[in-house]
Amino acid sequence: MSALINWKRTVSTLTLSALLLGTHSVADASTTIKEKQEQQKKVEEQRNSVKQNQSNTSSKIEQNTKEISKVQEEVNKMDAQLQDIIYDVAAKRQEIKRTEMKIEDLEADIKGYEKKMIAQEKMMKERMATMQTNGGGSINWAEFIFGSKNFSDLITRMITAGTIQRSDQELFNDYEATRLSLQEAQAELKAERASLLEQQKALEARQAELEKKMKQREARIKELEEKNIEFETQIFDLQEIEATLIAQEEAIAAEIEAQRREEEEARRRAEEAARQEAARKAEEARQAEAAKAAAAQQAEEARAEAARQEEAAKAAAAQAAAQKKQNSNTNSQSSSSSNQTTQNNVTASKPAAPPASKPAPKPAPAPAPKPVPTTPTTSAPAPSSAKFIQPTTGRFSQGFGPASGQFGYSFHNGVDIAGPVGTPIRASATGTVIRAGWGGAYGNHVMIAHVIDGQVWTTVYAHMNSVSVSAGQRVTQGSNIGTLGNTGNSSGPHLHFEIHQGSYSYSSSSAGSTVNPRQFF
Repeated sequence: MSALINWKRTVSTLTLSALLLGTHSVADASTTIKEKQEQQKKVEEQRNSVKQNQSNTSSKIEQNTKEISKVQEEVNKMDAQLQDIIYDVAAKRQEIKRTEMKIEDLEADIKGYEKKMIAQEKMMKERMATMQTNGGGSINWAEFIFGSKNFSDLITRMITAGTIQRSDQELFNDYEATRLSLQEAQAELKAERASLLEQQKALEARQAELEKKMKQREARIKELEEKNIEFETQIFDLQEIEATLIAQEEAIAAEIEAQRREEEEARRRAEEAARQEAARKAEEARQAEAAKAAAAQQAEEARAEAARQEEAAKAAAAQAAAQKKQNSNTNSQSSSSSNQTTQNNVTASKPAAPPASKPAPKPAPAPAPKPVPTTPTTSAPAPSSAKFIQPTTGRFSQGFGPASGQFGYSFHNGVDIAGPVGTPIRASATGTVIRAGWGGAYGNHVMIAHVIDGQVWTTVYAHMNSVSVSAGQRVTQGSNIGTLGNTGNSSGPHLHFEIHQGSYSYSSSSAGSTVNPRQFF
């Protein structure tokens, strides 16, 4: 009984424990599900937040990219405008320098004329004093002197009145010519000074405009820097452009001088070739004359020999005839001896056969003329007959003419030839290098001055990978000047090539001095 009760207690305890344990497990499971649901909700909220942040970030990036692109375009346009102004300012400064140099020359000329006139006036005063002393009684000198406005007017009055002798006319004419030259120089000096003032005013106005535009550009860039927006922008500075203009003038002068030297050398070579040809012909003529004289002498000797032989033959015949006559008059002593003697005499009297005449010697052949030695010359490979050649191989990726303005210019002043980096670039025509190296939006570039049939041309090769020439160097058409690249304001490997009729002059909105290069290819 006690064992049964104990068993019941045990079963009860186990059952209660099981019930208690079962209740706790259900409660724990319910708590875990809620926590997981809350965690999942938090994760989804975090995901949504991340997605939103990503969307906001992408939107900001896109907005910044658009703003950078917009500002880049804006700054490019500013740069293009500034380039025009900078080149104009530099050109005006060069123009002012030339005007100042001309004014200096005119001032020196005026001083020379004034000095010459003082000496001439002194000589003429002495001459007039002599005229008054020697034969001036009939001349009213007071009327001439006091009625004249100045010394020149006095001379004019005297010339008009015919009081100056012919021997003095040349002296006074020289003075008058000096006076007129002085007046012209003074008038030109006045005009040049007025022109200089106008040039200086125009320069000041353009410089003020340049400073204003530069401040606007700097302010815009600073505004972007404060927003931590970075972008690249390049522009030629004033010093570079002035240096380019000066180098351009020097290159043109050097090219003209090089062509002058080439023409002189070509003329010298032509004269030397003509001299050598004349010497060769003279030598040939001399040798022909010598051969002709030798042949004539040989012919004369042959005729003399023939005449001598003919005379010898005649003498032998005469001797034979005389001997025959003598033999016919001689008496025979005996028949046998007479016959024998006669036979002997006849045999003995037979004239010897005249020697055979020697044939006239053949004239010796004239020696072949010796070639006249010539001086070896070397020259550069002959250039193409085309005025300009295509500077590199590749595909024309952009032509000459109006542009969209995306890169700050509304007119494309050259042609773009796309190709692999490192493709050789050749000089389009013979000329002198203005500048070679890095600079502004052109990146690595070369400028060459050409003078063709008296016309100045300028070619530009931009965005090069490497440059193999230097400023001041003279290059021939087709020679290597560097390789194609992707430097400066370039969106891919290509050569930007320009041809300017005249000096280099930049313009972002019109053709300016440029012409379409493809018309020459």
